[in-house]
Amino acid sequence: MSELPPCPDAALMRELSETRRGFHREPELSWTEYQTTAKLCQALEGLGFDIVWGASLYPRAPGNPPDRDTDRQAWERAEQALGSDNPYLTAMRNNRTGLVATLDGNGPGRVFGFRFDIDALPITESEDPAHPPSAQGFASQHPGIMHACGHDGHLTIGLGLARRLAASRDRWSGRVHLFFQPAEEVAGGGAVFADLPQLAEVDLFTTLHLGILDRYRIVFDATWIAARIYDVVYRGLSSHAGNAPQAGRNALLAACQAVQGLYALPRHSAGMSRVNVGRFRSDNAHNVIADEVRFRYEVRGGDNAICDFMAEAAERVLDGAARMHGVDWERSVFAEFSSYPNSRALAERIAALALALGLPEALLQESFQVSASEDAGFLIQRVREQGGEATHLVLGSPVGGGHHSPTFDFDEQLLGWGVLLFERLVMEG
Repeated sequence: MSELPPCPDAALMRELSETRRGFHREPELSWTEYQTTAKLCQALEGLGFDIVWGASLYPRAPGNPPDRDTDRQAWERAEQALGSDNPYLTAMRNNRTGLVATLDGNGPGRVFGFRFDIDALPITESEDPAHPPSAQGFASQHPGIMHACGHDGHLTIGLGLARRLAASRDRWSGRVHLFFQPAEEVAGGGAVFADLPQLAEVDLFTTLHLGILDRYRIVFDATWIAARIYDVVYRGLSSHAGNAPQAGRNALLAACQAVQGLYALPRHSAGMSRVNVGRFRSDNAHNVIADEVRFRYEVRGGDNAICDFMAEAAERVLDGAARMHGVDWERSVFAEFSSYPNSRALAERIAALALALGLPEALLQESFQVSASEDAGFLIQRVREQGGEATHLVLGSPVGGGHHSPTFDFDEQLLGWGVLLFERLVMEG
């Protein structure tokens, strides 16, 4: 396995490591990134960036918000840490988290956009002494919440890039928008941020993800599979299971039939396709014909067309199971992830910049399709449709127990290389 050389700027690495570890200690779930957003706002405004956050950032209400208890706990924790009169915090009520920071260089030029997701996961971090955050004292201080997918590293790269660009703004031209996006893990923030007016200005757009490959690789044209996630409810008619089973319409039986049918769906020959039922609930007594069942399922596809094929096939299965057992059903969208091709020319340009920075050619990889989903696809699609260039990078490294696991971690040297790559892109215009 090719090794990653250390970042050549030791002072930068010390700064980035300290920043990342601070955010790792205080993770926040999707749509409740109150402390994270406020700290980023303060830092970026202090660097001279114009920032937009809170209610003024949102053209529409955020989708799939957290439950009230989760949101209340996050808000109270933020108030305790920042003070109830914190000006950044007070503008974020009702889950208006995230921000856009804008800085102009020394004259006209291209408009650059960089997106960094900021949310964490409902995972309890490992206390194993072999787990670096636990061993080195920067594990999560919020019970049941953890940065288990590298978003603490992503936002650290964004803040590190901001510091470098602010210090050198007399040496580059154009405009830079930094998008610190909430709620990637529930596929909500990307769709909202794709509608922002700042994105409509962008000529060159990049985003990135740490880890993924579980080995050292820098991928410049990474694509993700599309996904559609749905909530389903089946409603029948309850009756006594012993006295009058014939009088009931069994929603539980219909839902079980539907789940079996979903897993039996044919796959698509044109690319990856997936289906999964992740939760299933029926609160009924043992001697009652179930009158209501709820479950959540997802379909995925190597591109949007394959995902649409799976979604349509799944809908037929759900409807057929309902008809078979005489029950009603309805389906609502919980979340969506778009898949969209990158700009090859931009990917090749960034690869050339990586070589010029001193990254070994053996570490560079042209393309890779990740068998997971990422809502930055909405932003990439929007930029490309308006005539700009966009690509997604993967900064690969070993990741401990894997993504979304209690032992997730990544090589912090990647933080420095990410900052230097993005900085060089702006400096060369």
